[in-house]
Order: sequence, then structure tokens, then C-alpha cells
Amino acid sequence: MAGLPQDADAERTVIDWTDAELGATVSAYLGMLRNELQGKPYVKTTVNQQLRHGVLSGRTKGSIEFRMRNISATLYDLRIPHIPGYLPAKNVGPGVKERIKAALELAGIAEFYDYVPTADHVQLDLKVRSLRTKPLGVIPPGTNKPLTVTTTTTSFVRDPAVKSWVLATSNGQCEGCDAKAPFVDIHGLPYLEVHHVMPLSSHGSDTPSNAVALCPNCHRRCHYSADRDEFKLALYEKLPRLKIEAPAAEDVQNLTYI
Repeated sequence: MAGLPQDADAERTVIDWTDAELGATVSAYLGMLRNELQGKPYVKTTVNQQLRHGVLSGRTKGSIEFRMRNISATLYDLRIPHIPGYLPAKNVGPGVKERIKAALELAGIAEFYDYVPTADHVQLDLKVRSLRTKPLGVIPPGTNKPLTVTTTTTSFVRDPAVKSWVLATSNGQCEGCDAKAPFVDIHGLPYLEVHHVMPLSSHGSDTPSNAVALCPNCHRRCHYSADRDEFKLALYEKLPRLKIEAPAAEDVQNLTYI
């Protein structure tokens, strides 16, 4: 009849699939996705054939292809990359997606969470750090129109006189490495950044005795380098005006240099 799919089995709901069938399909999909992201070769038709010679011996090639598209649609909702060759199927029911999500969790979808975009800077850094331990892989497509989020943030009220004094006292020279400011800003002033040695978030004071003028490189070193603690101690030894401040008791266990 006109209008019916060539492969009727391909259009059946996932509900009539067993957990073993769905699990095998999801595992095969994630294996191909892993290769895709790492730039390793794979052949979709071969994977399909292997499935039909195993747990899915009662399924057709078309039904497996359609199920792969269901998986792509579910991954698309999760904002996880999907295999380009499997276009996300349209109008996949919520019940179908829930079963696929459950199968994805069992198959180890967690390893792909690092690819999910985020507006949280801390989470972004953690994801980047994790991805950098993996093979470089293919060039990611990225997002042409990134989403936006509106958040409520807490900021410290800063004393402009303190920042001005510290910058003026540095005389255009980094108080960490002694190098000249890397450039002159749009106002004609040497560009340096003021860093609180004991973070304000750890109840550090906004005073000249807790603030230093640093070049961007040294400032990042205070936050992210492996020797940030040693560098902090070196600043105390180098600059007589700095006074060691102790973090609040509740912050000692979770001290962060922000």
C-alpha cells in the first residue's frame, strides 16, 4: 500500500524489543560513537550485520538502522554528540526515549558527559581537563548559536582605592616575576591584574597587605599552576607589605584559590 514504510519492522515501537536487543544496539552505537569522536575508522553496515548475527537475529537491517536513529534522537536531547550517519528520528515517544536512556546508562553513557556544553565555568574546566586526557579525535562541530543562561551570582564589594594603590605602587611591573606589564591598555596605563593572596572567598581582606599586582601569566599561575602554593609563599617572602592571613575555620578543608 502507498504510504507504508518499505520495512514495516523499522517503524515498530521499541516497546516490543527485549532489554537484551536494545542493550546490544545501544552498546554497538556507543562503540561507533567512541570511534567517531576519536577519529577511528568503523563501518556501520558491518556493525549492523554483526548485530543481526547475534542477539538481533530476528531483526532486519532496516529495523536496526531505525533504532540507531532513535538513539541519535535521545542523545540529541541530552546534548551529547550523535553519529552523523544516523539522523535523529522525529517524533520519538517519551516512553521509547526513557527506555533508551536507561539502556544508555547501563552501557556507560557517563563517559560522554564531558562533551555536553555547559555555562558553568568550573564544570567547563573539569570537562576540558578530562577531554585533554583522551585522543585528539575529529574536529568538533561546535555550536553556531550557543544557548544563553541567566544566573544569579554573588560578587564581593571591592575598594577602588586599594586596587588603585596596588597598581600604582607596582609602577607598571609585575610583583611576581618582575617583568614589565605585557601591554598598555586603552587608557594608556600599563596592564596588570590585582590578585588577593588570601582569596576573598576564603575571608581574605581587601587591603594592600593582601593584594598584589601581577601580569596575566602570574595571575593564572596563582590559580591553576601545580606550584601555586609555593608561588604564594614566595610572594609573602618577596613583598614586605603582605601579611599572612588565615582562612576561616570552615574553609580550611575546602580552600580554593579564587
